[in-house]
Amino acid sequence: KETLESCRKADSILLAAIGGPKWDGNPRELRPETGLLQMRKDLGLFANLRPAKAINQLIDASSLKPEIIQDVDIMVVRELTGDVYFGEPKGIDLDENGQRTGYNNMIYKQYEIERIADVALDVASKRNGKLCSVDKANVLDVSQLWRDIVIARHQHFSQQYTDAPKVELSHMYVDNAAMQLIRWPKQFDTIVTGNIFGDILSDEASMLVGSLGMLPSASLGNPDAPGVFEPIHGSAPDIAGKDLANPLAMILSAAMMLKYDLAQPKAADLLEKAVDSVLQDGKRTKDIASDDSIIIGCEAMGEAVVEAIHSLAASS
Repeated sequence: KETLESCRKADSILLAAIGGPKWDGNPRELRPETGLLQMRKDLGLFANLRPAKAINQLIDASSLKPEIIQDVDIMVVRELTGDVYFGEPKGIDLDENGQRTGYNNMIYKQYEIERIADVALDVASKRNGKLCSVDKANVLDVSQLWRDIVIARHQHFSQQYTDAPKVELSHMYVDNAAMQLIRWPKQFDTIVTGNIFGDILSDEASMLVGSLGMLPSASLGNPDAPGVFEPIHGSAPDIAGKDLANPLAMILSAAMMLKYDLAQPKAADLLEKAVDSVLQDGKRTKDIASDDSIIIGCEAMGEAVVEAIHSLAASS
């Protein structure tokens, strides 16, 4: 409760990765992930923005061919506070035959779909005007509702905001979307989808650029409440304390925070340019290294970015 109250009073929140095997044996209500879900819910953070943009210096770090990922620039807009992660009823019970049965409820209300669709349409209109809504409407009733409402909000957007750039809306089933992200990722610009599909697809899209250690994310909602900015990678307990972690996603999360929550676009641009400068110099942590890289640890990478910030600020 104290942590949540501190978050409510903050101008913005920069969040590190959480979780690990230390807590896996705890009851679900005492696991860090449960606290994170509750924080998102309490702060009204219903929209998660996850960019997946190919970085020229890291093309070789991707497991895909360079011609597949060159110029990839995708924004995944994931609904964050509904769907099967929050649906009720849920639990593990004994059925009439004494068999343990686990169940969760995949559920969305109309207003939840409307507001995430509106965010995605706005994002797409400010990018390249292409929005792909991902669902499983051929099987799931909740996905049919999702598709119907996204279509209605697209029509409303087109009629209401006649001066805004036009947005082309398409639809794709989630299994096909998972395949297409690998086969031809450049067909996507902005993707909007529900919580569980977005959880999976955003991680997949992230790996297109070579490493989860490079990518930030933003969780937004009520404009009067603080947003949460965090790297999309996990806590990587297997390398904790070994000076092997890649800090660039956290640094770029801070840049997103400066841009979207703190109205400091120049400072955000400086951070992003500093990261680019370090990569241009050939410095890499192990997870993004190639044969000709200068491999350095987490601490040295952070120091290199600080030096680049000072150098860029002095020359501007």
